[in-house]
Amino acid sequence: MVALFHFNVFSHIQFTQIVLNAYLFVDFFFVLSGFVIAANYQTRLLQGFGISRFLFLRFGRIYPLHILTMLLFIPIDIAKDGFPGNLPRAVTTNVLLFHGAGINDGLWLNFPSWSISAEFFAYLAFALITIELGKRIFPWAILALFGFATLLFFSPHRMDSTYDYGLIRCLYGFALGVICFRVRECCAWLRVPLGTAADTTIEGMAVVVLCVCLSTVDGHGYFAVATPLLFAGLVLLFAREQGHISGALKIRPLLLIGTLSYSIYMVHALVRALGRALAIILQKTTGMSFFVDYPVAVNDEVPHLLSIERSLWLGDLLHISMLFATIALAMLTYRYVEEPGRLWSRSYASQRRLQQSAAEA
Repeated sequence: MVALFHFNVFSHIQFTQIVLNAYLFVDFFFVLSGFVIAANYQTRLLQGFGISRFLFLRFGRIYPLHILTMLLFIPIDIAKDGFPGNLPRAVTTNVLLFHGAGINDGLWLNFPSWSISAEFFAYLAFALITIELGKRIFPWAILALFGFATLLFFSPHRMDSTYDYGLIRCLYGFALGVICFRVRECCAWLRVPLGTAADTTIEGMAVVVLCVCLSTVDGHGYFAVATPLLFAGLVLLFAREQGHISGALKIRPLLLIGTLSYSIYMVHALVRALGRALAIILQKTTGMSFFVDYPVAVNDEVPHLLSIERSLWLGDLLHISMLFATIALAMLTYRYVEEPGRLWSRSYASQRRLQQSAAEA
């Protein structure tokens, strides 16, 4: 959904309200990440897993693909804008994973990767809070409340915060995810099956509520700040895995998309950039127009949408083609970059642990 939003194509798909608000699905992944990280590492960290080992494993999971996409964007940005004066700063902050921490004044290079930077800081916060305060909910509740209030009252773009208040946005969603996990663990009645029919009905109603909210809310308004709360409820509900809808999420194509989700997120802007570069070349060589200005400004900027003969139907075809191209590229980056990096980091961490154990014996 985030990819469909970022493609910026003149199409029926682009103009559906749920796609116009699809950037909010980044917050769904923040919430989900908090839930999954808490489920997998909270107890282990308290049993001596080690902060450095935890962070190294997370680093190995996200960093190789982040660096690859950053490097690919350097020549793309130079070809588009010449050698920008902010390039050294952009590269430095990207390499150090600081570009989502509020120290830059814009999105540079692989622009969606601001959230990867912010999430790495969330991993650090999770490890420190868990080690110091254990499984208590209150620090996460305070963090979530702080994030909600900051985005509501201080962030100029509210939920569409990225390079500026993106870290606060990430911590808000991540904290809600951790809270969801703790609530699920503490409240056994939340895990009691209600019967397949009842659970499926509740899941269906939740999906309808989500779609209605994302189709009607002003994604850049004040009410949008509450969407992570909606996502938290959805994560808590579907973690039960009792209904047919949650069961359908386990079919092979959706499992594949889930496996590729990080790669899809990290390469979709690359597909977008290459598509726009091709459109510029064709526009210069054929004299045809491949762009149209969208009449509604977003964050004070007017998007230049990719267009084929100003046809919404051809735009739909282009939109879908870009999505399939993104998935195809993600399959390659997952196989040759993301998964090898993850496996290497796990292997290295295990070897280091064995060496330390042998030295202590």
